[in-house]
Amino acid sequence: MPPYGAQRELLLLSDTDEAGLPRHNPMPRAWTLWHVRGVVDVPRLAAALRAVAAGNDVWRARFAPGPELVYAAEQPFPVTTVDCADVPAERRLEAAGAVLGGVVYAPIDLRRDPLAGACLVRLAPDDHALALVVDHGFADHATHTRFVRRAAAAYENPQRTLPPLPSFFAHAADAAADPRRAASREFWAEAMNREVPAVAFPGGRWKPWRDTTATAAWPMRLGDDTAGAIRRGRQLTGATGSGLLLAALSFLLGLWAETHVPVLYARGGRWTRESLEVPGALHEAVVSVPPDDVAAPSLAGWVRGLAAANAAAPPLLGQWLTDFGGIEALRERRRLVLNVVAAERTHPLGSATIGPAGRLLRGAVRPPAGRRGFPAHNALHLAVTWSAERPELTVHHDPEVLPAAEPVGAALVWFFELLAERPDIDADRAADLLRATWLRAADAPATAAPT
Repeated sequence: MPPYGAQRELLLLSDTDEAGLPRHNPMPRAWTLWHVRGVVDVPRLAAALRAVAAGNDVWRARFAPGPELVYAAEQPFPVTTVDCADVPAERRLEAAGAVLGGVVYAPIDLRRDPLAGACLVRLAPDDHALALVVDHGFADHATHTRFVRRAAAAYENPQRTLPPLPSFFAHAADAAADPRRAASREFWAEAMNREVPAVAFPGGRWKPWRDTTATAAWPMRLGDDTAGAIRRGRQLTGATGSGLLLAALSFLLGLWAETHVPVLYARGGRWTRESLEVPGALHEAVVSVPPDDVAAPSLAGWVRGLAAANAAAPPLLGQWLTDFGGIEALRERRRLVLNVVAAERTHPLGSATIGPAGRLLRGAVRPPAGRRGFPAHNALHLAVTWSAERPELTVHHDPEVLPAAEPVGAALVWFFELLAERPDIDADRAADLLRATWLRAADAPATAAPT
């Protein structure tokens, strides 16, 4: 299978920076961090991880001369183990984070190195951290969560053969033959041709994407009142939870721009029920498009219009993301990103469990000295984990473009409350109130992230 445009450009790119990384890496390596609580049989867990990788073409993909993306049954899936249990308690988390950072931020040669692997760090006899890493061109978040689910099942029943998963390669071939493909390409060729307007965040300056790097992160957990307002907003507008988040972010960006600001929205990577269980790269995405017209000038009417326009947009296949203008066009749209994923679940591993790592452990994972993390050319990246309709979110941002994340959180909360309590408020009036909320939060002293 030919590589996606982004993969092809990265593969053939020869210039690297002082850290040995491609200067214009269109996709970072995708990694997730898991916490294994309880006593676990490490060789048995490693065998389960390799068994799951062996049964799916995504985790055994590699590049071949051409370039072509091929499935290689002999491609290794390395599982490394590191023991940090003997490190003094006060330095153990830092040491584990350094080990994991060295793994997840390691530069790879797409032509030679394994594209996926795992690292298990022992923190104590009954405590481990597991990092899964794979090139983002081959796996999205859903692929990671399904991998862990199947690995837990393989650990529980090592003699049982897991049912086969749908082939990513076959799914890509089916997508290529989809009769909607020509119309979808025509739609997105026009949509991706629109210029991305500058967003004049208060106190910041809009920069070329090459100079924009999201080096700051601010976590936020929404309270019960806000979660209730989101549910009410969904009922009033008919929007899905992620569609409502897209509308909220689009509305807030519009406070500081003269025209509609396109947002790159990874809707879980999946468009149809058939694609839900297909491991692999981001199959479908959306670059938000404005509605043709808004039936009513109210805030709720604006949300309905935007949600309907984007729900009706045809699939934007991940492999097309650089077809319209190349890396430059993709990077312009990757400056403003909404990423919504389902919350990861906890699974049994004998008497132990495996589940998502907490913020403390995740926060310890840093790039090694002298090596930077993969470039995230985002002015604003809203990463949302959706769980029981109570989202948790992290605002990743470039402090020179968006000086502080707190105003984003304050304005988001007020947006949901306005929509729930005053859905018929004039959209322009709502914009005025939200600008005032943003500016007040920007003037307030910095505080810890809300819980």
